[in-house]
Amino acid sequence: MKPDINISDITDKTAEKFFRKKTTLFRIKYDDFNGNPEEVIKKIKLKTLSFAALYGTLGVLFLYIPQYLFPGQFADTAYTIPLINYKIEFSTFGLFYGFFLVGVEIWYLMKGDLKSTGEIAALYGFNPDEKETETTELVKIALNKDRKKYTEIGINPYQNFSKPGLLLIRLMYLVKAFLSNFVFKIIIKRVIGRLAIREVVDMAGIPIYAFWNAYASAQIIRKTDMRMKASLMIVKLAKHFKTKYEKDPDFGMLLYDTFEFIALTKKSFYPSDLIFAKHFLKTFNIKIKDEHQLSEDYFETVKSLPEDLKLGIGQLLVLGFLLDGKIGAFEIKIIKKLKENKIIPYSVDEIKTWTKNYTLGHGFEEMYTE
Repeated sequence: MKPDINISDITDKTAEKFFRKKTTLFRIKYDDFNGNPEEVIKKIKLKTLSFAALYGTLGVLFLYIPQYLFPGQFADTAYTIPLINYKIEFSTFGLFYGFFLVGVEIWYLMKGDLKSTGEIAALYGFNPDEKETETTELVKIALNKDRKKYTEIGINPYQNFSKPGLLLIRLMYLVKAFLSNFVFKIIIKRVIGRLAIREVVDMAGIPIYAFWNAYASAQIIRKTDMRMKASLMIVKLAKHFKTKYEKDPDFGMLLYDTFEFIALTKKSFYPSDLIFAKHFLKTFNIKIKDEHQLSEDYFETVKSLPEDLKLGIGQLLVLGFLLDGKIGAFEIKIIKKLKENKIIPYSVDEIKTWTKNYTLGHGFEEMYTE
């Protein structure tokens, strides 16, 4: 009988242990903090992104410089693939050396992201010893494993995507750094022609890998920051909406469709969206589904609601769009449609202002208080 554990479990447990240790230390550091958290987060971001870019740079240098200094160790060996009798040449030592470097780089990137996530959480007063579920969710964010968390409540932002299209999107996400580097090398060769010696072309990958490392860490920091901000806001929001709509069954019946509509519009489901949906479903005693399909007549149903209830659903949609700290083109398109159909009275500019203020640590009580 196989043991009920795998490498992923071991990695997650090790990461969570490291996260708890760092967060506890940061809690001591920020125990009496009375300053501006946004300034601290900027410093955390600068430090984390700098190291992430440095790891990408060192990864390229450590990969190629030994090949120039010790070419014999990286000499190609010819291999023949059985059955098809196809010959390929590559360096076995170089292959394993490359895997080793990737592993080391990922390890340091992971530690940096866990550390920054723990520090941001501690800054907001988070205690990992009191909140087991939230601790696991934050670790998933730091490890960039939060993309499937929305399935916990049956929400699917790719509901309308074909399987081949979804597979292509995931593949492009996984190989984006390699493709960027590949294209960049082609451009370098075209631009400098004969001067494009191997060393120049190889080193051209440094800014590409440095950028993608920093970008990935920036996304993790933003997700963590928005999740912590959202967790403070959502309790107030849920209390307001429950007081106003708990006796109206139509509001509760539309919650699942509303959260699915938000996910489909954003083409994603961020950690802030997840806790937003989970908390509201729990507040209104809505049973969690394994999978939810958006009703085909959802928008028409919302349009036909009584004015007060229609505004409430419209406010939920707006909050869902801005809780992750940004308003994209798809959200703007829907916001305009909501206003045109008199579901909400707010303009795009107003909502953009609320979003900006929210990222700076402010609430948006003016939207839903009377």
